[in-house]
Amino acid sequence: MRTVALWGRVVTDHEVWPEGTVLIEGSRVAEVSHELIEADEIHEYPNRLIVPGFVDLQVNGSFGVDVASEPGRVLELSRKLAATGTTSYLPTVISSPKNLYREALPKLAVLVARGGVFDGAEVLGVHLEGPFINAGKRGAHPADCITPAGTGLLGELLDLGPVRMLTLAPELEGAAELAKLAGERGALVSAGHSNATFELAYKVFEEEISGVTHLFNAMSPLHHREPGLPGAAFAHPQATCGIIADGRHVHPEMVNLAFRMLGPDRLYLVTDAIAATGMEPGEYPLATQRVHLDTDGIPTLESGAFAGSVLVMNEALRNVLAFTGCTLSEAIRMAAATPARLIGEEGRKGRLASGYDADIAVLRSDLSVQVIYKGGARVCPAVE
Repeated sequence: MRTVALWGRVVTDHEVWPEGTVLIEGSRVAEVSHELIEADEIHEYPNRLIVPGFVDLQVNGSFGVDVASEPGRVLELSRKLAATGTTSYLPTVISSPKNLYREALPKLAVLVARGGVFDGAEVLGVHLEGPFINAGKRGAHPADCITPAGTGLLGELLDLGPVRMLTLAPELEGAAELAKLAGERGALVSAGHSNATFELAYKVFEEEISGVTHLFNAMSPLHHREPGLPGAAFAHPQATCGIIADGRHVHPEMVNLAFRMLGPDRLYLVTDAIAATGMEPGEYPLATQRVHLDTDGIPTLESGAFAGSVLVMNEALRNVLAFTGCTLSEAIRMAAATPARLIGEEGRKGRLASGYDADIAVLRSDLSVQVIYKGGARVCPAVE
């Protein structure tokens, strides 16, 4: 089998090697070494960082493509996401009418069934963000699409597409049954758009709910008398939290606090990106709604509410380094290994280690992307 060696500054789980080689054999990493390894093909990247491709668990869209309303354009989205260092992701559908789910989920299922190795980021499954959420914490979700907890609708949605992640509000009546059903069908259950108390949230982390969707946003606040959902996530030893590190959704000092409380193995980066990401100011779709992107790069609904972000993953990486003072290895874990492990992709995605998929990003010193390897193939020159 043909081998390819990538030589440069290798970023491992816990350190950055000044020089090292990642050896690719076929579509997988065969070896990671401090030495220059002989191979059929050698690519030298002096003064460049060789890192695992990023795993984004919350992508509503980007580069003019909306996942929910334009599922037929998701391959186009995948190709463009690769230029930001993202090699695997979960297309995300917010609370929507039933007919939209019935249209979008089967089309997304086709992409997952293909095995995902094409010239762009791989679709690992679908993130259903809603519709079983608290109307009082709906954020940008349409009020008329929020649905009472009931296993009938969830069962249909799970049948329609490969749901890998479900965000729900654990305080809803019937939420425990939904979480149990989703878990039995192989979906990670994450608490979000929720007004859960500390006591309830801590309790559900002992059961079917493993994570928190976009920590601090659209949830009960962290208060000194009632720590709410964020406080429960900090207190529980296993809850793993996504965070939007754009400096707008969460103050940089609160990102720093979350990192200090959770560490790089329980905090992961998400973009929550929408179709306006990478685009000029104007109007863009978000499922059934229209979002206005202003000249300051802030996407809002007509009501003025935030509507997702225009963040990309390598920018999130820069930000978390600046906000927290974490090491580069820790930041890369938050962008790759931690989200991969959370959705059950440990052993395949998110690390430079023998046997893992050869999904690799080569970064310049400013963390812009020079080139991507997807499944061992050089697929994207990735000029930003």
